[in-house]
Amino acid sequence: MPSRPGAEGGPGGPVRVTLVLDVAALGGAEIVLRDTFAHLDPARVVTDVVCLREAGPLADAVRAVSDGVTTLPRGGRLGLARVPRLARHFRRRGTDVVVVSHHHRAALTLARVAARLTGRTRSVVAAHDMDLTRVGRRVLPRHVVETLFLSAGLALLAPGQGRYLHDEEGVGTSWRSRVRQYLVPNGIPAPPAETPAEHDARRAEVRAELGVGDDDVVVLMVARLSPQKAHDVMLDALARAAHPRLRLVVVGDGKRRAELEALVAERGLGDAVTFLGLRRDVPRLLAGGDVSALSSVHEGVPISVIEAMTAGLPVVATDVGALRDLVTDGEDGFLVPTGDAAGLADRLTRLADDPALRARLGEHARTRARAEFTVQNTAAAFTTMVESVTGRQPG
Repeated sequence: MPSRPGAEGGPGGPVRVTLVLDVAALGGAEIVLRDTFAHLDPARVVTDVVCLREAGPLADAVRAVSDGVTTLPRGGRLGLARVPRLARHFRRRGTDVVVVSHHHRAALTLARVAARLTGRTRSVVAAHDMDLTRVGRRVLPRHVVETLFLSAGLALLAPGQGRYLHDEEGVGTSWRSRVRQYLVPNGIPAPPAETPAEHDARRAEVRAELGVGDDDVVVLMVARLSPQKAHDVMLDALARAAHPRLRLVVVGDGKRRAELEALVAERGLGDAVTFLGLRRDVPRLLAGGDVSALSSVHEGVPISVIEAMTAGLPVVATDVGALRDLVTDGEDGFLVPTGDAAGLADRLTRLADDPALRARLGEHARTRARAEFTVQNTAAAFTTMVESVTGRQPG
């Protein structure tokens, strides 16, 4: 398998990182990791990926920014045969650090065991969600929390996530659950620079496509149609607002689509709500929006919010997950309690009636996102983490 330039390994060489997934899916966490790998300095960090079920739809994109994707399909009734196979892969590769994501459950267990078997490879657990106790679930299984001392690090997206994992899931409350924590915030690639005239032209094009008028206030909700995102609460807020110029554009698809379309008809919101389905041109669509909204029950650090802030849209969202680490209420947008349709309606109405407020909050959001939530910052934090875990210092 060919290596990227600078992948010589050994003392003084780059840190070799293997990301172990169940499957390279098109999820937000996987996309952030792919973008992070693309922005790593190969003189300091080189990566490869192992998938335990199948390569998945993101595999080709991952191959383009790493030393390749290896699949280790399940062998035996429990799939435990993959443990020695993983350990052999880590030895052959010279893997220094194994990274596993919390929602890839097979990888979370098997890869950490395999790393210990090598006698030299360290493991890092990456957590990408929080507030799951609201829906009777956990970010980290209990057996993982009770064995965190066997790993070399826990990667967090935001400070609030660390507090949640401590208070709700017991991370750090006993010697078995203690592990060094690293902040590796989500970030996105910077959008291409454009002139005001180019932006205005793109905005006009998108709004014409959406069928909205110049005076309409377009609220974009980019979220898969699942119970987690609580679209029904946002529809309730829109009905409560009863604002003649508010238009809700829903980007995303899922099993709830028919249910939500029926709810729109039932509430008489047909002229105010548009379902676009799954789109791959979200950054383009954001140019036609005025506000970004999210009514989720639980979140981690949603990429959709970072994209909206980067595009200069104020955010109106429920105060879940690490949203308060992204959005300062009254400065970059507004946060309301979970399920508070009346609160969402009030904030959306205020923004619809006050263009100057929209502009001010949107500009604050843009400035903050472009300073803090960039993929370059993510790559730098990732590099610092893996060099720290291996005891290496930057060159």
